[in-house]
Amino acid sequence: MSQAAEAVGELPETVQIPSLLTNSCRAMLDAFGDQIIQLRAQGSVTTTNQTVVDELAAYGLIREQKTNHRLTIDYTQLHERDGSGVSNPLDEASRRALSEQINAILDIESNTVEPDLAVKSMTIRVTEDRLKEITPAQSSEFDLRFVADPAEEKLRETTRRLNSDRGLYTELGFNLKNLNLRSVIETKTKYTQQSDGQYMSWRGPEDIRPRSPERLAVRINNHVLPDPYAMLKPYARADDTILELAEDTVETLEDRLEAPSTGGED
Repeated sequence: MSQAAEAVGELPETVQIPSLLTNSCRAMLDAFGDQIIQLRAQGSVTTTNQTVVDELAAYGLIREQKTNHRLTIDYTQLHERDGSGVSNPLDEASRRALSEQINAILDIESNTVEPDLAVKSMTIRVTEDRLKEITPAQSSEFDLRFVADPAEEKLRETTRRLNSDRGLYTELGFNLKNLNLRSVIETKTKYTQQSDGQYMSWRGPEDIRPRSPERLAVRINNHVLPDPYAMLKPYARADDTILELAEDTVETLEDRLEAPSTGGED
């Protein structure tokens, strides 16, 4: 984009948004572990018990009772008052305990996959020099916040395929959603208040003026997000009210998923 375009606030033809083509809580816990500092996720299962009323069995009278079990995670990392560390880290032991509880509450005999929770939002804290190099940041620690949005039509089948082994849609009843990056903030600035330290910001598809520097988006996709779920989504303005996935780039996106990662300079 030219300096003149920047001066009048014009948007480039497309804007790259890093995304995860899943909203599986298990996948995110496996990928990021104790890097997760905020997590909202939920899941539920309904079981049905049927009992024949003996005295009226000849008339086919059946009593049916449904029981709904719901689990919600609303996690925010807490620090000890004396500054000695984190009081509730998502370490290996806590992640194992969460997994066991999810299995205990939501597992049913008819499912052939492990029960899971659908992530609504997630923030991870990463230390990455390659992000510092291309931003005005004074440190290498950043908070990346993701929010679940409905998967675009052109990516629905890809999202299904990537999550097929988890049975998210066929057995667990998940909606087809992707975790799209909403913000990148240098952690240090949260405490020093020297600046807002926000180097990427987007409020979702209804926000037609995202701030997502391409080099930053590429490095996050290449060096922070896990395969096979990582993807750079190119969005373009469909009109004055919404961004849409750029139609002419969908085949390129599919090719990227199929091809082995080459790493590259960025």
